[in-house]
Amino acid sequence: MKIPFFLLFILLTFISGYTAETEEKDYMFSEGYLGLEGGDAYPWGTTEDAIQPALFGQGNFTYRYWKNTYGIVQFGYAYFKTYTEFKRFPGVHQFHGRVGLEHQFSWLRPLFLGAGFSCIWARSDGGDQEDKGPGVMLTDNESEFGTFLKVRLPIWKNEKYAIGANIYWEQLWTLPEKSNMLWIGVFVQRRMW
Repeated sequence: MKIPFFLLFILLTFISGYTAETEEKDYMFSEGYLGLEGGDAYPWGTTEDAIQPALFGQGNFTYRYWKNTYGIVQFGYAYFKTYTEFKRFPGVHQFHGRVGLEHQFSWLRPLFLGAGFSCIWARSDGGDQEDKGPGVMLTDNESEFGTFLKVRLPIWKNEKYAIGANIYWEQLWTLPEKSNMLWIGVFVQRRMW
């Protein structure tokens, strides 16, 4: 029996979050951060034959969910150029959104491990509406859903600001073959409360 990795992550989060402490504390939304992130996106597997690596930018909201667990909400954009042999259109605009959780396990400090769900909206530049070949659906918008795994490395932090790096492994549930993407970025966050 296969257990989805997101459910396994949630189970591990709750197991590690419960300690012998009897004192209850209200952690949810006790901290909130707004941030900006930029970096590189690398197609993997079937997508690497069609599109080139690209730069991306995104905004994010991170909030404390439990003792060592944070909720994440992200919205971003990337423009992927196609390879010259893929002549149906010159590039693809991609907007993405993500929601998930990340947790700092005591045995893995200072890293945070995270997982969640992704929603992608893509539209190609140009293209022929009458063309019926592969990838043509991108001329009339395409939306996909998927999951991601995340590693966050804090680099510097003070009372108001934090700087760090994120690595995401994202898999979209595109059929007949799932597509994968590796995202590597650097972020700056400001604590709002």
